[in-house]
Amino acid sequence: MGLKVELAQIRSYLGDIQKNYEKHLEIIESSSADCVVFPELSLTGYILKDLTYEVYKDAEKATEKLAERVKKCAIFGTIKEIRRGILRNSAAVIINGKLNYVYKFYLPTYGLFEERRYFQRADPLSDLKIFEYNGFKFGVIICEDAWHPEPIEALSLMGADVIFIPSASPMRKLSDKLAIEDNWESLLKAHSLMNTVWTVFVNVVGSQEEEYFWGGSRVVSPLGEVKIKLRLFYEDRGVFEITENEIIRSRFFSSYRDHIREFHSILDKL
Repeated sequence: MGLKVELAQIRSYLGDIQKNYEKHLEIIESSSADCVVFPELSLTGYILKDLTYEVYKDAEKATEKLAERVKKCAIFGTIKEIRRGILRNSAAVIINGKLNYVYKFYLPTYGLFEERRYFQRADPLSDLKIFEYNGFKFGVIICEDAWHPEPIEALSLMGADVIFIPSASPMRKLSDKLAIEDNWESLLKAHSLMNTVWTVFVNVVGSQEEEYFWGGSRVVSPLGEVKIKLRLFYEDRGVFEITENEIIRSRFFSSYRDHIREFHSILDKL
């Protein structure tokens, strides 16, 4: 028994919630997969800046409308107002029509990123969540969270077999080699190998304002192998079936279960 996952690598219409809603619905309803995964802030677009405050209510309504149409599982990027005037960069996780949210922990505020101007970060003590569908437990983290070891390690030790990573990774400079792609692939392989989980990275593609997103979504097995990779620079869709064999094999020959907490008593003081 496996879990068929569709990677929906789309170009979002910046700030146009209705068009993005229609695109999400068309993909979800035409997919043969158990679970469809979209990029970070896929329902709104990523480079929103002050437009964030104009679209978040429409995004919430569109998220709830989509939830009513999801018969299996879908994960996509949106905005959630967690209390009056407090917004979070979120991923909607919908299973059989039931809507839940996960929130981004690490909000980048360097270079082109300005997320802490608009969003509140999540709290690990209350916002780490494990879901289950079709016999597989999974967690969801959002983009920058994968550049830190703790979120994926925590979700893995809480029981996740699969980590979904909706992302909005832009190109940083043009050259013969796409360095950011190599960086992401190294990160995904390391997380998969260290934590014995499948990692599913789904990236934005296309231009938004002055930035260009490179796509290249992919699935990496718990043995560190890239199993499917979508096209660079183009919208693309791909389905891959996740199985338990690689999870079991990797855990038989790994010490991932060991976590020496005393390291954190040192890290807390640094």
